[in-house]
Amino acid sequence: MMFKTHSAAIATLLSLSALSVGYIGCGDKDPDESDDVDDIYEDGPGEGEGEGEGEAECDGTWSLLRGLVTGPYSDDPTPNATVYVYGDAFDSPYTTETDADGMYELEVPPAEDLYVEAYTSEGCWSFSEPVDAIECVEHTVDIYIEDCDVADKPNLYLYPEQDTPTRVRLELDPRQKVVASIPPYRPRGWRGVAHTDGTWTERGRLKRDPFLFYEVSLANWQAQSLQRVAGWCIPFGGEAAVFEMADILGEYGFNAQERDDFVDAWIHDLPKADSYAVYPQLDVGPFAGLDIRPALPVDRLWLVVDHGASCVPLQDPEPVLFDRSGAHGVEWGVVLGDLVR
Repeated sequence: MMFKTHSAAIATLLSLSALSVGYIGCGDKDPDESDDVDDIYEDGPGEGEGEGEGEAECDGTWSLLRGLVTGPYSDDPTPNATVYVYGDAFDSPYTTETDADGMYELEVPPAEDLYVEAYTSEGCWSFSEPVDAIECVEHTVDIYIEDCDVADKPNLYLYPEQDTPTRVRLELDPRQKVVASIPPYRPRGWRGVAHTDGTWTERGRLKRDPFLFYEVSLANWQAQSLQRVAGWCIPFGGEAAVFEMADILGEYGFNAQERDDFVDAWIHDLPKADSYAVYPQLDVGPFAGLDIRPALPVDRLWLVVDHGASCVPLQDPEPVLFDRSGAHGVEWGVVLGDLVR
């Protein structure tokens, strides 16, 4: 799992970044040392000296984006990162992956106001400034991956009125990835039997799992949309803070077993701090939608947990008990905001 940090080094790094034509702050490259845009036919057709430049006439249907992806937390190249190019001009994004040296190359149709971003499977992402992709031109767009956000340890409990063969699929942004799961999450989701006591038996297995467990990366727009308006201040740390968060779950109607599972999950894994700011997230569908067949209503609560230094919520949350009558489900999860393990 990866967690956010905001060091002075990264701040300095970003302040040195530049964008002439689509240059995104990255490492220690000085934008004055090389041009960000190269007309690949500057020397005329046939004068590419065997490098492949100028060997064919450009028909004006493409532009080339290439560059180096680095970060997070260092200037080291980032292999196997997904580079994602999107904008209003495209019906669907263009994607590619960086190689072992952190380099990528992607051909796209010419268009204005494109965004070039990079993501890792651990939930780390970059910011982007608009880029104009000019026809028949190579654009150097270096990317620095700045931050990491992951929804940690969501536990999903399903309570049908009778043991029921069920399929559960997560509905995710294309840039998101499931980074951990028990039982293993497959491309078509989980398939098994949901039992009346909230446990789950995966198809083809005899062992019951106490709940469906997963961790999922959050894309940039998702991390920025987490609400930090209403929340609680926990003015102490240690194990007592974990039990206090479990009590918050109780205010929404999570039962004793579900709260015990929360304590077991976080009693040793919650990053240490003198105090915490806790912000409830009830509308988590945009971060990880649930498609359950047969349908089952699910109440969900994720807690964004920040260091207490930012503990200045503008209003107190008003917990409302979940409706736990009949067939239903519940889920809790945590997003560690600015905490660093």
